[in-house]
Amino acid sequence: MYAIVKDGAITQTASTVQQLFPNTSFPSGPNTDFLNENNVKDVVNAEQKNRTYYFVVPGNIELVDGVPTQKYTNTAKAIDDSTTDGITTPGLKTNMTNRVKINAGQLLSRTDWMVIRKAERDVAIPSATATYRAAVITECTRLESAIAGAGDVDALATVMAAQNWPEES
Repeated sequence: MYAIVKDGAITQTASTVQQLFPNTSFPSGPNTDFLNENNVKDVVNAEQKNRTYYFVVPGNIELVDGVPTQKYTNTAKAIDDSTTDGITTPGLKTNMTNRVKINAGQLLSRTDWMVIRKAERDVAIPSATATYRAAVITECTRLESAIAGAGDVDALATVMAAQNWPEES
């Protein structure tokens, strides 16, 4: 994205320099001298929060310290479930808890056959496997508790970024 900046104001924006100057040919792209002479600057992006946790909506392009900047509105998604007219919409806590449970289930599924073998034929589960499975369950339980205790979206994002699933040996 590009902007023409004159006298401390943005006069025009476009996705490409060609759109700003439709009657000018740029066989090998516009050079730096051309861009400087015509006050063309790259538009930079302001903060965009993680879209898993926030609705991110582009706003105006504004000058910030002389730099054209694409502004964004970052609105936190609902952290808790909400019910309207008998219909419950899951919040981020429910969605993240489900993700954690799915991940734990996938990790455990790799060794489920050993548990079934133990139940059906009384063949011992190797101690390394039992230790691994216990660690997966412990991490899942820890995350579920931390998710439930998250007071806001940023705290929830911190919890989800600190997942520490065990490595299978």
